[in-house]
Amino acid sequence: MQADPQLTFRPLRSDDLRAISLVHQRACLIAYHFMNWSYPLSEIEPWYSSKFSDWTWTRGAFHPNEMAGFIAVRGSHIDQLFIDPTYQRCGIGTTLLVDALRSTSGRTTLNVFEANQTARTLYEKHGFRESDKWMNLDDDAMELLYVREARAATPRGSLT
Repeated sequence: MQADPQLTFRPLRSDDLRAISLVHQRACLIAYHFMNWSYPLSEIEPWYSSKFSDWTWTRGAFHPNEMAGFIAVRGSHIDQLFIDPTYQRCGIGTTLLVDALRSTSGRTTLNVFEANQTARTLYEKHGFRESDKWMNLDDDAMELLYVREARAATPRGSLT
């Protein structure tokens, strides 16, 4: 994969609310097809507006005139990671996830729907493993808690 020279990354700002909501909506229409997900922007924007103050670390990926994706972390929990369908499978999700993992220390968690195999594959590739499972009654779908334990640094000169 070759890096896109037009792609830039920066922390999210409150004026990104509309772009975040659009990426979320477009990504969820595909990723959550198994539960017939369909929420209008008029509901998504206020939902995200209330989340900004909870996030401790954020990053957005931007192509010249639009947001390509974003990630938001709350403590050591990855709260949101969405990539616009136009930019999926280009490495943006991996870049955002790896950057977020550098911002956390110790154990990192996230929630993912069991039927969202694309996201689960990405998370598992980066060391996340299923830790818990329950029925999300609001969305009528099985939800998983994924956990990634921090890896101990290998001492210099060690062969392990």
